[in-house]
Order: sequence, then structure tokens, then C-alpha cells
Amino acid sequence: MARPHKKGRSPGLADQGPRRDLLVAAYELIAQKGLEGLRTRDIVARAGLNISTLHYHFGTKEALLAAVVLFVADKFAGEGVELAATSPEATLRGHFERTRATFRRNPELAIVLQELALRAQRDAATRKAFRPILKFWNLSVEESVRAEVRAGTLPPGADAQELALVITSFIMGAMTQHGVNPSSLDFDALSRRLHQLIASARR
Repeated sequence: MARPHKKGRSPGLADQGPRRDLLVAAYELIAQKGLEGLRTRDIVARAGLNISTLHYHFGTKEALLAAVVLFVADKFAGEGVELAATSPEATLRGHFERTRATFRRNPELAIVLQELALRAQRDAATRKAFRPILKFWNLSVEESVRAEVRAGTLPPGADAQELALVITSFIMGAMTQHGVNPSSLDFDALSRRLHQLIASARR
């Protein structure tokens, strides 16, 4: 998953100082306790701040959680998951490999993403924050599909938009299964198999 950035903007540049401290604290607490155990008093205590600082920067807990969505997307992008269309690594295999490496280095990231994705189904503000991120992620994968079509590693009739949805849905589902039972899922083997199936498909 990747968040669209303005040219020259580093991930999280707007989230510095106390604002960033609150986002980091919320992120860590969601990973440890889940959203059902998230309390504003615990967030400010972990950040070493007071409740008025949280209200100053975010107004409400709901607004804080919407900001956490963007913070998580920046963290994901900062790990190198975002693929530029002009990069020689803008391939599906490269995307799978980067995704796997990101979650191995940051096992808490998948937990937080799943918690927020579930909340997005019930909360309009979280859902609104998620939509452009998912859209951008799918567009990035679409570019990888088109790059492979041009290179001849995918069939010329491949539907980039459809395949991007399949791939991002696979990654999100794989994160969930791995979180429930890590030993039941070999992400590397499954992603290779999915790539083989896509490459062998004919229209």
C-alpha cells in the first residue's frame, strides 16, 4: 500500500514534533491492544504529552485515527513498497518481494492495517482516509502490470485494472491469514504461484 506524495515530499514530513509523537503512540498501542483497547489517555501518556495537546492537533479521537491511516501509508511507502512506473523494479515479482520484506521487518504493520481496515467499514472518516490510498496502491500495481505486458512477461490481453485488484486483494487477504496462523501460509510460494497463473493466462 502506498500513499501519493507531492514531488519532493518525504514520508511523514508534515507529521513532526508532538503530532508525530501522538501518531507513533497510537500506532504502537493499536499494534499491542487493538482498536478496542485504544484509549486517548493511554496515547498521550505513551507520547509523554497531555490530552489538550491531542485535542489541539487532532480535535477528536476519530480524526486521530484517520491521520493514523495516512501515517501507516507513509510508513509502508517509506519501506520501499511504493514502485515508480519508470523503475526497472516495477514488476509484480518486485512488488511481492518488497511487500514480504516490509512485513518481515515490521510485523506490527500488518496488525495495524487490519485493525484500521476493519474500522473503515464502520467509520466514515477512516473510510475516507483509506480510499485515495487504496486507489493509489492499485494504480501503482496497474503500472507494474503494464510494464510486464510491454516486456512480454504477461500476455498482451492482460487487464491491468482487474489484475491490480486481484493482487492487492491477495496481499490484504494473505496478511490476514498470516496474522491468524503464520505457519499456514508461505507468502513467497503463493505470490510466485499467483504470478505464474497470471502469466500463463490467455484471453
